[in-house]
Amino acid sequence: MSPRLPTDVRRLPLRVRLAAAIERLPESQRLVLALRLLDGLTTVEAAGALKLSAREVESRFTTALGSIADELGAGVRRAA
Repeated sequence: MSPRLPTDVRRLPLRVRLAAAIERLPESQRLVLALRLLDGLTTVEAAGALKLSAREVESRFTTALGSIADELGAGVRRAA
């Protein structure tokens, strides 16, 4: 697992680890993630709301998902 999450957090259930991984994202990535996944906005809609280019929104979204996958994925592989 990524060394970014403390050992005690790595032992918690997936839902808790997911919340911790999201909290560790930079605010700009968390905001894009929330707009896209929670509010259901498209990339273009989120870009308009944030006054960013669609390319920047997609980049932040992809980076956020990759960071979360890195943190959670190693723990899942280890547990298997």
